[in-house]
Amino acid sequence: MNSRFFQIGSLVAFCLLLVLGFYITYYFLDILLIAVVLSYLVRPVKEKMNLKNETISTFLAEILVLVPLALLFAFTFISLVNALAAQHALRDVFLGLESIQNTFTQYIGRILDVLGLGGTQIAEESLNLITEKIESLTQDITEIVISSVFGIPYWVARLFLAAFISFYLVRDGKGIRDGLIKIVPESTRSRVIRLINACDAVVYGVVVGYLFKAILTGVISVIVFSILGIGNPVVMGVVIAVFDFIPLIGPWTIFVGLFFWYALQGEITYAIEVSAICYVTISLIPELYVRPKVAGTISHVHPMVMLIGILGGIMSLGPIGVVAGPLILGVIVAIIKSYFLDMEIERDDIIDKVIFGFRSRIFHLRNRGNTTQGEEPGNPEESKEDMMTQKMKKTQEESYE
Repeated sequence: MNSRFFQIGSLVAFCLLLVLGFYITYYFLDILLIAVVLSYLVRPVKEKMNLKNETISTFLAEILVLVPLALLFAFTFISLVNALAAQHALRDVFLGLESIQNTFTQYIGRILDVLGLGGTQIAEESLNLITEKIESLTQDITEIVISSVFGIPYWVARLFLAAFISFYLVRDGKGIRDGLIKIVPESTRSRVIRLINACDAVVYGVVVGYLFKAILTGVISVIVFSILGIGNPVVMGVVIAVFDFIPLIGPWTIFVGLFFWYALQGEITYAIEVSAICYVTISLIPELYVRPKVAGTISHVHPMVMLIGILGGIMSLGPIGVVAGPLILGVIVAIIKSYFLDMEIERDDIIDKVIFGFRSRIFHLRNRGNTTQGEEPGNPEESKEDMMTQKMKKTQEESYE
């Protein structure tokens, strides 16, 4: 009886400690999520290093990945500040908010006149409601800009902490995985291994899809801004790609800035057209198709599940839900497939695939050139291709063991 009472008491105490631990880490969940994303960017680079010292290899991989990212963020910030300072954009926006509001009211009044509702009570109530909404929107935008400027040191510190945590996740990730496997009973150990591999594939797929979409968004931005003749397309593309990689900002901030810039010049119609074109081509289509497709293909989860996770995560969790939403739904699907249905889900190594595809392309082009000159394709290249394939398989097997 005393033994059972002790077990129940220990279980209750452990549950209370779990609740307390969650309460302590609740305000760091976004940092932990960012750390996980960074660790999945660093880990493939670390796996390519044939160094026995885990600390040194992890540190070098962190430098190779995070330093270019930091420089890219710094370039984006400096370019944005220089552009705003050169054009006096913020001052013009703050001084011109009232004129934008009056212009909008005039446009809406003209639309109501065309519809035959001008001068009616419905028109007056509609104008008052729209005016209130515009005033509220301008106040919100002003508060966001001011809070964002003063919050830069705060977010820099949090990003540094996330990078610090990602170092330990990459270095000690294998030990954590082995520890989880050891504490489960022998009878269910194979299922747990499949479950861990499946969850690893889901997280890797979401991170790669997130990164690929940001890069594609930058490329599309360069093309769209070149066609529209807006600013420096390359710099704008880099800025939007970086903003797209940061869930709390996103590319929509650039579109809002473009809208206000042209609206201040009295070109309301053009401002709406530019904002709509940029949003649909640069943000909406890649968000609804590219990111779910890439993440779903890598993680072996249907893209529709990823899309629902992205949209549902944004609506329920805010900007951080872009990553958290598909992660949660993807892990649920992975648990069902791997643990309950005994399906094997393994992570595909994107780096090896890209290298292998690039070398295969070069190999075929060289063979085509040799064939046109009347020479037989060389067997040494085929052996290299086979060795590359075997190396890919061996690397994947070692990462899963």
